Amino acid sequence: MIAKANWFNRRKYTGWGLMPKTWQGVLYVIAIAGVIAFIQSIRLDSNVKIILTGVWAIFVLIDVLQVMAAIKLDEREQRIEAIAERNAAWTMVASMALVIVYISTVGKEIKGIDLMPALIFPIAAGVIVKGVSNFILDKRGL
Repeated sequence: MIAKANWFNRRKYTGWGLMPKTWQGVLYVIAIAGVIAFIQSIRLDSNVKIILTGVWAIFVLIDVLQVMAAIKLDEREQRIEAIAERNAAWTMVASMALVIVYISTVGKEIKGIDLMPALIFPIAAGVIVKGVSNFILDKRGL
């Protein structure tokens, strides 16, 4: 679509997604943020802003997924990525189980802003484990 695979590298140590490696990639990221800022700054009904932002987010997601699929990894990189993804997934499942056990033992209803740490903890744990796994496996030369 718009972005090109040679503008980006896969994110190895900081979660999922892409990292710009050329000035075109940086410009692409700035343009994405600029469109979102523009949509939020114009005088429109909040529901229209939500719809426009959602449509833009879907477009960007499709474009980024297309770029991620086009980035070629050698066999070693594919193996490292698969192991790191597996480790992150299991960590997030275990973290979510811990959150559920904690919420059930506390015995109070958690909603609204109090729910945010329960959602962020498993994701943050997965990002950390994925980054550490990538680092260790990369250094081992697996």
